[in-house]
Amino acid sequence: MRKFLMLALVAGCSQMTDYYPDAQTVEIAGRSFFVTPRPANGPGVYLAGPNDPKGGEVFLASNMTLPVANVAAIEAVTGCPVLRETVRNLNVGTTYAAVSCP
Repeated sequence: MRKFLMLALVAGCSQMTDYYPDAQTVEIAGRSFFVTPRPANGPGVYLAGPNDPKGGEVFLASNMTLPVANVAAIEAVTGCPVLRETVRNLNVGTTYAAVSCP
């Protein structure tokens, strides 16, 4: 049910930054990704995903290309390395992760 709700949500908008006004965007491998802080999830936690999500890619992909790009987007926006043990990939194509900034 959650997958269908997210698909309906995504289908109705052109970019995820419409839903996350505090998000920044970054280009990874020629594609735009959104990155937004999620302090309610813990200190230094960020959410990232494609800024122009494609339902088929999110629901049918079996490789790790999208999660790897999400982590790269978080690192690019924050300038800090992601703590690998905090990475949580969701089945809707987004990733939560905390960063370690000096």
